Amino acid sequence: MLTRVNAKSYVFRETLRENHFPGGEMNSATERMMEDILEHERHLLRLVRFLAHRQALLLVEENLTKPIERRVYELSDGMRSSRDIEKAVSKAVTQRTVVTWWQKWRRLGLVEQSPIYSGRMRQLMPLAELGLTIEGGEEES
Repeated sequence: MLTRVNAKSYVFRETLRENHFPGGEMNSATERMMEDILEHERHLLRLVRFLAHRQALLLVEENLTKPIERRVYELSDGMRSSRDIEKAVSKAVTQRTVVTWWQKWRRLGLVEQSPIYSGRMRQLMPLAELGLTIEGGEEES
C-alpha cells in the first residue's frame, strides 16, 4: 500500500511541478513544504490503517465464519467476476451466492466497487494483513 502512496506522491509532485512552476522548477522552500505535506499524508495513512485494523478484524471474524466465505473474499480482487469466482471455487458456491455475499460485504465496508469493472468487488484488506487464514485461524508468526 505504501508503494502506491509513494507512486501517487511522485506523480502529484511532478504534475504540480510541470503545471504550476515555470520551467518545472520549484524553489527549495516549496520543495520542503511539499515533502512535509507528503510525510504528513503518509503518517495519517499509517494511523488510519492502525485504527481500522481492529474494526476490520472484528468484521471479518463475525461475518466470514466459513472457509468458503473467506476464500471468496480473498478472490474478490476487482478483476474477477462472480462467475470467475464460482469456477475458481469449483462451484462450491453459485455465482448468485457470490453476488449476495458481495452486497452484504459492501454494506459492511469489507469490499468496494472495482475501479475498473462495473459490478465487481474488491476486498479492502487481505486476510493476511489481518493475520488470518482462509481456514479460519490466525496466521502463525
